[in-house]
Amino acid sequence: MSLKDELIKKAETQLEEWEKQADSLKAKAKAKEAEAENEKASADIQQSTSDALRSVENKISDGRKKLDELKQSGEDNIDSLRERLSDLIGPDNKR
Repeated sequence: MSLKDELIKKAETQLEEWEKQADSLKAKAKAKEAEAENEKASADIQQSTSDALRSVENKISDGRKKLDELKQSGEDNIDSLRERLSDLIGPDNKR
């Protein structure tokens, strides 16, 4: 084998190795990109859940305040309170 042929073979071998490395890096990059998209989706879901939880916690807090107000009110204020409590007990709960 001539020196030229030997150099060509070494160069081709090196190029093949680099191409394999490039393919591996491309695959890793795609995997990382997919993972990043999943993390973003996960973060969006967590934010949405957090917002929903905060909303429910606010409703619970408001409901507790209204319940305390109801417990402390006299019978003469019940109709007025019933209207303000409609979101907690429903609008048609008249007894």
